[in-house]
Amino acid sequence: MDRVLGIVEGKEKGPLVICVCALHGNEQVSIRAFERVCDAINKHQIPFKGKFVGLLGNIEAVKLNQRFIDADLNRVWEEEYIEYLKVKPKAEYTHEDREMLELKAAIAEHDSDDYDIKVIADLHATSSENGNFIVVPPGIADHAIIKALHLPVVVDLDQYLIGTLLGYVVNHGFISFAFEGGLIGSDQALNLHISGLWEILEAAGCITHNDHMNEDHYANQLMEISSELPKQVKVLHRHWVEPTDGFKMKPGFVNFERINKGQLLASDDAGDIYSPYDGMIFMPLYQDTGNDGFFVVEEVTSIVETE
Repeated sequence: MDRVLGIVEGKEKGPLVICVCALHGNEQVSIRAFERVCDAINKHQIPFKGKFVGLLGNIEAVKLNQRFIDADLNRVWEEEYIEYLKVKPKAEYTHEDREMLELKAAIAEHDSDDYDIKVIADLHATSSENGNFIVVPPGIADHAIIKALHLPVVVDLDQYLIGTLLGYVVNHGFISFAFEGGLIGSDQALNLHISGLWEILEAAGCITHNDHMNEDHYANQLMEISSELPKQVKVLHRHWVEPTDGFKMKPGFVNFERINKGQLLASDDAGDIYSPYDGMIFMPLYQDTGNDGFFVVEEVTSIVETE
C-alpha cells in the first residue's frame, strides 16, 4: 500500500492541493473519494491548474481497519515532539511515530513556493450521525474554500485538540482545515467527500465551475445537508475520557442535536454523566477508541465572539 494515492498535475501553474486520507485508519471513505475524483479528471481530460495530491495517512491502521496502532496519528504533530524524535532511539519509535515522519516527508516533497496557494485538506468521518462540519484554525473561517463547502464551521476546536496535523501544517505556510464528511462507512459520506473535493478544487482555482458541475453528481448535497445546521459554533465544554474509564455514550445522539443542562448524556465507572450546559451535542463518541467523549457547543454569529 503506497503513501501516494495519486497525483494530478496540470500544465499551467496554479495551486497545490494536498488531501490527507485516512489519518485515522478506520475512516477510509476519503480514499475512494479521492480516487473517484482523480479518475474523472483524467478520464475526461479536465483542464487543470496546479497540482492535486492524495496522501495516505496511517497505512498499517488502514490495513487493519482500526483508528490507530499505538497512538492517535492526529495527536502527535507537536513541534517539540518532532524535535524529540531526532534523538529518540528508533527502536523505541511507536508505529505512529514512523507513520508521522513518513507523511511529513511526503508533504515536504511536494511543498514549494512556486504555487499560487498551498492547501492541505485533512479528510475525516465521524462515529455519529450528522458528522458534517469543518474544523479551521484562527483566521480562515471566511476563506473562499471554507465557504464553498457550506458546512458548519467549528471555530475553536483546534484549541482543545493538541498535536493535530492541522495545527502543524498551518504553521508551515498551508491553508489547512479538517473536513469531517459524514458517518464512517456510509454511502452518504462517500458522496459528501466527492462533492467536497470538487468544491475545494474549484474554490482553490484548479478547475472551473463548469468542470465541477459537469462531474459532481452530488453538487447540492453539501448545501442541502447544512441548510438546517448552524453556520458556526464554538466549544462550551469537552468531556475527556481515558481508556480505563468505562465510558459509554447514551445511544441515539447526533451531531448538533440540541441538549439541556442536566440532561443525561453518558456514563462511566464513576456513574452517570450530565450536560453542564444548554447547547448542542458535538462529536459523541460511539467507538472504542478516542479520548473525546463528547463536546457541548453553541452557535456563534461571528468570529469576533470566539476571541
